[in-house]
Amino acid sequence: MSASSGCCHSETANHANRANGEKQMNRLPLGLAAMVGLLSASCRAPMSPVAVGPPRELSPHLGVPPALEDRLIYYNGFEGAEAETNAAKAAQVGKAAPAPDGMRGRGALTGKSGVLHLRSPELSPHKPLTAMFWWALTEDAKPETGFGLVHLQGRGFVSHFAAGRGPWCALQRNAAVLQVYSFPGIQNVNGIYDASWAEHIELKAGVWHHTALVIQGASLVEVYTDGRLAWRTRNDGRPFHEDDKVGEVTVGTRGTPGLLIDEVLILRRALTAAELADYVTAIRQMREVGYPSH
Repeated sequence: MSASSGCCHSETANHANRANGEKQMNRLPLGLAAMVGLLSASCRAPMSPVAVGPPRELSPHLGVPPALEDRLIYYNGFEGAEAETNAAKAAQVGKAAPAPDGMRGRGALTGKSGVLHLRSPELSPHKPLTAMFWWALTEDAKPETGFGLVHLQGRGFVSHFAAGRGPWCALQRNAAVLQVYSFPGIQNVNGIYDASWAEHIELKAGVWHHTALVIQGASLVEVYTDGRLAWRTRNDGRPFHEDDKVGEVTVGTRGTPGLLIDEVLILRRALTAAELADYVTAIRQMREVGYPSH
């Protein structure tokens, strides 16, 4: 058989194979046929080069998700004498006592022993800000129990705390409160957003909760509890300004009962509800399986 004859036979076979393939494609459902066609075309097409970015350095802090690292200005997991991250150059003017049992590894005890008190112009709410941490009571809450959580101080203050029954107000049980107060030109807010807080979260000794104070647009103030939005308020009058001189953050409580705190993170951005929910879920899972703290 000549070379030209073999070539003709091969060409004929190729035509037959293509014809059979087209018949088989015609028998397929329309959507599946289109998918097969695309896959066939992609297999024949040359592959584009894959873009490779610079290598990412893994965080040395197991309690900080990589997605939260880019604007992290302060992180304290209380595993050592100093904060693990302090890009804000925050001066620690008040110090909580070390505690062996935190949310992850060691933590800190606030109360009679003091609070975590930071000072830095980087803590101002005129730019996006998230301050968040884990906390647990050292005693079961009584109706009259009150305790501090997080407090921003300048010409005025933004404060989230629990208030209990007492002579100064009409509260009859533990209430969750968010206040924005004493800023010239901003309407005062006394947000008693849950007057029966103990009915909605477990205020028992050793039960860990997560609190996040999120400020965005220099005006919207949000509180999240255990990864869920609890309440929000927007400034009436004007936004926060740099001239408000808010440069102090206090985490924890003074007096009794004591409050354990752990995993304090401050970021120069406003975390979303989805990011906070994912973070809370991840840290709870790490605690459940005994994932190492460092």
